[in-house]
Amino acid sequence: MKAVKIFKGTVFLFCFVSALAWAETPGGSRIVADQDRKEIKIIRLHAFGGISPAEAVIKPGTTVVWVNDSRVPLELQFQGTQVTLACKSPVHFVVNAEGSFVSDRIPEDSVASLCFVEKGEFPYVLHNAGGTPYPSRTDIKEFRGTIIVQ
Repeated sequence: MKAVKIFKGTVFLFCFVSALAWAETPGGSRIVADQDRKEIKIIRLHAFGGISPAEAVIKPGTTVVWVNDSRVPLELQFQGTQVTLACKSPVHFVVNAEGSFVSDRIPEDSVASLCFVEKGEFPYVLHNAGGTPYPSRTDIKEFRGTIIVQ
């Protein structure tokens, strides 16, 4: 019985990921083929402890995975330079009306990922899912991070 549940879960996950890979984004394709891109950079998000590492220097084609280690849903908001092109299958990122990738809600104990293709600096701010910096504590500052694609 347990093996059947694991098999069904694996089949569901495969179908879900396959559907995401074939989905087309509104306003034209802003997703490029992966082309054997295999580098991954892990960034941990802590609502009360910040972003670790706050600055990540990566190569084009690297997938950045943000891990929400908080007990609250979080969002990332790019400041200044926007991400307008990415590899296939971003997780918890959507394309807004202006054609830029923006994070949607990153649930607690979950991940978001985005593969960076364009060179440049992409500063971002970490917010709780309500759009204000963090839960109702006044001693918490706004956390900022930067992705540098060289």
